[in-house]
Amino acid sequence: MTKENLIEQEKAAGGFEPLIVAYCCNWCSYAGADLAGTSRFEYPVNIRIVRIMCTGRVDPILVFEALRMGADGVLIAGCHPGDCHYQKGNFMMEKRFDYIKEAVKSVGIEPERVRLEWVSASEGGKWAALVREMTEEIRRLGPNPLRFARDAKKTEAALDAFKSQRLRWVVGRSQIKVEIEEEKYRQTVDSIMHVEIERHMITRALKDKGPLTAEELAQLTGLQPNRTVQHLIALRRDGLVTEAGEKSDQYLYQLV
Repeated sequence: MTKENLIEQEKAAGGFEPLIVAYCCNWCSYAGADLAGTSRFEYPVNIRIVRIMCTGRVDPILVFEALRMGADGVLIAGCHPGDCHYQKGNFMMEKRFDYIKEAVKSVGIEPERVRLEWVSASEGGKWAALVREMTEEIRRLGPNPLRFARDAKKTEAALDAFKSQRLRWVVGRSQIKVEIEEEKYRQTVDSIMHVEIERHMITRALKDKGPLTAEELAQLTGLQPNRTVQHLIALRRDGLVTEAGEKSDQYLYQLV
């Protein structure tokens, strides 16, 4: 079933209603959402709130897990810059969010599906308006592309990538002072992130369907053949992949 068919099916059943997961800071945005309720501000019931101590504790894995499990959008809401109860938690999230949006885009999900906002404990009206606005935006985008199996593989690879020590180190390092130009560091992290996601796409394909040739891997993952070969060389060097014979004059590869 295509995305268009799914949208038509949901319209026939009464219309597409998005599901949005919101990770809310305990001290500000969660209190703001609570104030919206006690003040009886009207807003859509599409939101599902997860209470956290600080936006600085929102791991990229939590965003991908929510999307993988069926959420059509993810909202991260915290204290205004300068008001964080843990001093720098929201600044850390602000830097990390740039990489989250780039990673979401790289696996075929519209970056507009993830959003970072600041809502104080006294801004119940702002919370209600924010939920209305985001719900309308997700309605316009339609259902989460990950409802389709062909897109889910990339998300699984992104989850694996953000669990990897290499990517976690560089993303974590980006949140503290580094003695190099900010833009260059950002480009480095983006490059490593894309490499890790692509390599995990390859290892997942080998796990599910291996042994496979480089050509077969390129077809399964959608990567360019020469880039697939480069990744296989690196994975073999790291002891993660090895040859498993030949097929049609090409090497077969399998996980170690």
